[in-house]
Amino acid sequence: MTTRTYEYWRSGLPAPRWRLAPPLRAQVALALRDLAGGLRDWRLWTFMAQHDIRQRYRRSTLGPLWLTFGLAINVTAISTIWSHLLSLNPRDFVPYLTLGMMVWNLITGMVVEGCHSFIAATGYITQTNRPLSTYILLVIWRNYLVASHSLLVYLGVALTFQVTPNLNTLWLVPGLIVLMLSTSWPPMLLGILSARFRDIPAIVQNVLSVAFFLTPVLWRAEQLGDRAFFAVLNPLTHIITLVRAPLLGLPISAQSWKFALATAAIGWALTIAVFARSRARIPYWL
Repeated sequence: MTTRTYEYWRSGLPAPRWRLAPPLRAQVALALRDLAGGLRDWRLWTFMAQHDIRQRYRRSTLGPLWLTFGLAINVTAISTIWSHLLSLNPRDFVPYLTLGMMVWNLITGMVVEGCHSFIAATGYITQTNRPLSTYILLVIWRNYLVASHSLLVYLGVALTFQVTPNLNTLWLVPGLIVLMLSTSWPPMLLGILSARFRDIPAIVQNVLSVAFFLTPVLWRAEQLGDRAFFAVLNPLTHIITLVRAPLLGLPISAQSWKFALATAAIGWALTIAVFARSRARIPYWL
């Protein structure tokens, strides 16, 4: 207790809120400690993620493989129609589309489920003393487990259209690391905002519907001609490129590295700042 706060307490007058609240540096330290505690809880959130997937497909014959078949059906239908309408070579278009859909589904799952990360864990948060970041890591790990099933579709496409790996494929490892950094902060940030403002999930759903057509998932940035800068300024373009380019045997451009790393740095800085200020309030918002 500072001298000024003690004087307010002794006089019987309530101290100003800015005197009672811990300084920002202490709040950031507590937020980082929460993140570290969540990482140490890896046994819990990995088990809970696997349990959630089992429960979701309980008594199902194929289980999570339905996600694989769903992606395969979408890729087959879209590639058949678009390659005919736009006179595209299926050997180039189908692998490009498959990888774009894989990463887009991962991003969509992270964002949509991230909105409900704290809301879905209300019972755990209000009854147990666990780091709040544990429930964010649960969402992240669960979506990466689901996305791993999509690799079967890519392997089938790669064998069918003879997509051979080369030295550029080695960039997939650092690309995946940057992809995780770029896509792991939205679940926490949107989880906090959705806990406070329950209209956020509906807004996010509508934004994603528009973003899908503004991101080169079904089309290439070169097809825009003079307006290709719309795709260049879209961070999702470069995040998808981190995985799509190496698996297609293409190099990742320096521009994509810069955009993806900037997205990760700015996103995490904003997320930690918001988490530091609102971490103590989240249980009361639920």
